[in-house]
Amino acid sequence: MSALATKPSAARRIQFGRSSEPVRSAQPPFAAARPTLEDTILGAWEDLVLDGRTQCPVCSGEVLTADGCTDCGSHLS
Repeated sequence: MSALATKPSAARRIQFGRSSEPVRSAQPPFAAARPTLEDTILGAWEDLVLDGRTQCPVCSGEVLTADGCTDCGSHLS
């Protein structure tokens, strides 16, 4: 006994709702709806370098260049 597997025809795929055409999305597959952790940290780092202060990415307190966060003590280094 033997078996042979074949691909269904395009007409059969369409008949059952499966087209051979790829589905195109408006967004890239890994598009972020919100900023990533990397974006958040890099933005805070840039603000810290330019202004000497930024919003803490951990607790939303204030981060100062020399002292770190005034609320939770986190440092960007």
